Amino acid sequence: MKYQGNVDSGRNQAIKRALVDREVIYCVSSLVHELAQKAEEFPDYYDDLLNAFQGNPDYEEAATENGWQLEEGHEDEIVYRNSETGDVSDDAKTWEELCNEKGIDAYEYAPEIYEHWIVSDWLAARLEEHGERVLRDFFGMTIWGRTSTGQAIFLDYIISEIAAEMGILEGQANEWKNV
Repeated sequence: MKYQGNVDSGRNQAIKRALVDREVIYCVSSLVHELAQKAEEFPDYYDDLLNAFQGNPDYEEAATENGWQLEEGHEDEIVYRNSETGDVSDDAKTWEELCNEKGIDAYEYAPEIYEHWIVSDWLAARLEEHGERVLRDFFGMTIWGRTSTGQAIFLDYIISEIAAEMGILEGQANEWKNV
């Protein structure tokens, strides 16, 4: 169920700030940048360092930008059709499968990562559920690759989504009242 209130009300900002204060530990953007400059010296982390500034691919955006659409009205069947060519997917069941089947490079549609933050394992799991880039056991740390910058983390859309799913916002069943 979608949260019906204002996720950015003063009360909800205080709740989300408390969530971020609890689960986001420290900014390590400079550290990751410096390590990435020396990626070849860290063979165990080489791939992570090379890809530390690119978010997870957006398969749906990649496919739709290449003319593909999920066709409605097919009972118990997923059908992808290219609106430009009329082609139909052979047997893709997900946007990722469609991109792989049609040779679409979804990494071209991956968001840029601007900041790197050490986060709790709990928050990392929630972020991953929402398609966010998380590096696990990165030099012993769990790092979130944040694709936005210039505002407080508690104002990020993803944090609002997680807080709403937890039911901790104003008026929800698990509202954090002591914040």
